[in-house]
Amino acid sequence: MSIKLIATDMDGTFLNSQKDYNRERFADLYAELKKRDIKFVVASGNQSFQLKSFFPDISNELTFAAENGAHVISKEEALFAADMPRQAFERALSILAADHQGEGIICGIKSAYILETAPETFYNYTHQYYHRLARVPDLSAMFDQDTIVKMAFNFPEHLVDEKIEQLTEALQGVLFPVSTGEGDIDILVPGVIKASALADLGNLWDIQPEEMAAFGDGGNDLEMLQFVGHGYAMSNAIPSIKAIADHVIGNNDEDSVLTQIEKILEAND
Repeated sequence: MSIKLIATDMDGTFLNSQKDYNRERFADLYAELKKRDIKFVVASGNQSFQLKSFFPDISNELTFAAENGAHVISKEEALFAADMPRQAFERALSILAADHQGEGIICGIKSAYILETAPETFYNYTHQYYHRLARVPDLSAMFDQDTIVKMAFNFPEHLVDEKIEQLTEALQGVLFPVSTGEGDIDILVPGVIKASALADLGNLWDIQPEEMAAFGDGGNDLEMLQFVGHGYAMSNAIPSIKAIADHVIGNNDEDSVLTQIEKILEAND
């Protein structure tokens, strides 16, 4: 069965250690994908504005499943945005504010937001992943000014397990917290993940999971690799991802995703 959709994670997968990729090689591949009407989907936990910056010449043609699938855009058209319940949103913020030991990012479709009192180091760190980032006096007020699709908290690493326990109890399954490493906790709408974004896109474009290929390396790629017919893990992926993938390819510093796309195109001939 021919591949009709290719989805890829970015950090640790499509991007190399310098946060870049072989642009000339990809341009040739993308021209061939476009010619054959094979959809190319960028599926990442990062903000759509940040993801678009990697594809300045073609971002208006691509599909982005940003914020772990909570914000899906195709050819500049918004297809889906997660619906975060206000009460759970406020509960999560109350835990963040309780002991002043963490920082929070509120992720909307217009922008991401941090407190204006946040340290400069946190702003600089956050701005790498959220290119549209505003400092505001009150995070809770953003609920009425934007469509909030995700929250991201950062705590000292030794507090992460405790905070996840507190958040899990307070949110009661309405939202769910997940550790993403380095003290970061994403707070997500249940069922809204990269795999759900691909399912929605498949329904829209009449593409079956067996006609999809996906590439990933981290925990937020697991369901996506399980969902598609052809799941590829990077050799630098975490063990649980390599365990469930259909194939393990090279690492992200070897143009491995591009090499595999070339093989997919050859097999499709």
